[in-house]
Amino acid sequence: MRSNRWCAHLGLGLATLLGCNDGAGDSGVFNDGTGDPTTTTPGTTGSPLATGTGTGMGTSTGAVDGTEGASTGFVFDVGDDIDLCGCAGSYIWIANADQSTVSKIDVETLDEVGRYLTRPDAAGNPSRTSVSFTGDVAVANRHGGLVKLYADTSDCVESNGMPGIQTSSGAGDVLSWDMEECRAWYVDFPTSNQRPVAWAPPEDPMAVDCDAPASQRLWTVGSSVLSLPGTGGAGGVTVWLVDGDDGSILETVDVPEFNGLQLGAYGGAVNRAGDLYFSTQGALTFGNNQLARVEMETLQVTIWMIPPEIAPYGITVDHNGRVWLSSMFGSSAVRFDPDTETWDIVGGSFHSQAGLMEHPSGNMWIGTSTGAIEVDVETLALGNVFVPSGGGEVKGISVDDDGFVWAVNQFAHKFDPSSGALVGTYTGLSSPYTYSDMTGWALQNAACTPEG
Repeated sequence: MRSNRWCAHLGLGLATLLGCNDGAGDSGVFNDGTGDPTTTTPGTTGSPLATGTGTGMGTSTGAVDGTEGASTGFVFDVGDDIDLCGCAGSYIWIANADQSTVSKIDVETLDEVGRYLTRPDAAGNPSRTSVSFTGDVAVANRHGGLVKLYADTSDCVESNGMPGIQTSSGAGDVLSWDMEECRAWYVDFPTSNQRPVAWAPPEDPMAVDCDAPASQRLWTVGSSVLSLPGTGGAGGVTVWLVDGDDGSILETVDVPEFNGLQLGAYGGAVNRAGDLYFSTQGALTFGNNQLARVEMETLQVTIWMIPPEIAPYGITVDHNGRVWLSSMFGSSAVRFDPDTETWDIVGGSFHSQAGLMEHPSGNMWIGTSTGAIEVDVETLALGNVFVPSGGGEVKGISVDDDGFVWAVNQFAHKFDPSSGALVGTYTGLSSPYTYSDMTGWALQNAACTPEG
């Protein structure tokens, strides 16, 4: 694992992320400079209700409104190490839903270096992945069950009675449940519908030594009402706080007033205090969607009504503790400030049945039905648009340790957000579906980036 460090990008104030001159290529393209002008629409105020790889160059001509792209944030050159603190980012973990497996892909080489079962019966239908501060992954199965896998094989423990450590080496080498030795633990939960999973930051992120163990906790949520696999319940969810070392349940919080309908809580994300935010899935509860928070220290629950023009899907928290939701239809996306309880709706006509994540440049990258778009986290101005090779909806968005953005549809595309260059594409996935914190950068960004 890498050594812990506080990078030199801090305290530099405003920065400019330059657009790129036109270039040739067919593997990925940025927006051509045409489109709707940048708009920002204020939202409404909510009220609490209750406590194979490939490479290619793309083209870029600036922002959606035809002007030179600009963004506020930290000075940043793609390719620099952006590890503010923590040890994640070397791998991207993508769930293969139909296989009940998760793929471990090296973000530098684009090689798949491990593929692991996520439930003993290989019928988990995994979706959300979350990478801890020290790089290990937790995977939630839609049909129930949570598993933790070690990122560093030196942490793996002898358990199958054979000499040495037996662990997967890639896509064609999925070991049986009893043979795999890089699985830290697996825990069944009393639910048939379990989607959100989110690691919380350590109590003192700056004190974490990446070469030593660090006790961590994580959140997961399931429907309270048992039903057929994957269909959730009639409403109400249960939130569990889990010990990251052994998978034991530390706290259980029932939230019967949460309007989860069939799919329960759909996605989860944490702030720097470790508080968990989760929302409904917009299509099933359109016009009656909710955002919930469970506080780490007090376990107090607060629920806000989401503006009716938002149909939430993806969720993340920016470095100022504001919650972002993508929207399946209606408006494009929304930013929520829990301190002021105000909603700011992102202008534009894009819709996003996908994930989103803040880049260290100060831009939020949001998956859309045709690719991905960047939005300035402060001004809400729209920026560049990335269209992957072959087009198609992007489901997952993530940022790796070198500042490259990953856009996952049926393939995993790695691109340079500042130049428009598509660095490469991994094609060996199987029904991939992951729009959560699949590299660990969102956790590090929330915990380590200075507010302001």
